[in-house]
Amino acid sequence: MVFWDKLNNIAATAGEKASGAIEIGKLNLKLGTEEKKIEDLIIQLGSTLLLNLDAGQAYDETIMALYEEVKAARAAIASLHAEIANLTGSLLCPSCQEKNPADSKFCRECGTNLQEQTSDEAPVEIVETVCPACGSPVNDTDHFCTQCGNKLS
Repeated sequence: MVFWDKLNNIAATAGEKASGAIEIGKLNLKLGTEEKKIEDLIIQLGSTLLLNLDAGQAYDETIMALYEEVKAARAAIASLHAEIANLTGSLLCPSCQEKNPADSKFCRECGTNLQEQTSDEAPVEIVETVCPACGSPVNDTDHFCTQCGNKLS
């Protein structure tokens, strides 16, 4: 009888441990969900703060110092995009950073006038379609004609 009592005790203990492990697993899952929620809220908070800073709102010294770092990183990114555009013979849109053919007058993504921009050489492109307004060659992915600025469908 002692054998069966010990076996029952072992089985009961194992069941309690398994049940406890399942509960801990459920709690860890809930914990992870709440931690992810906080991460998402921090990102939203930061995005909102950045939009306010971009709009000119001032904050305390710590936030303004971080904002200066963001602006410096943005400037570095713009510079790197410009270097890449120069090396590929493209013209970089100052508004949206889209790479355009060197002879473009307007950005193919946002329609910004690019006439002030210059580049030394035009990239080789295979063009299959033309702008319905001016007849200039355009790429299928262009949103605006690079020669007349016409919005493409």
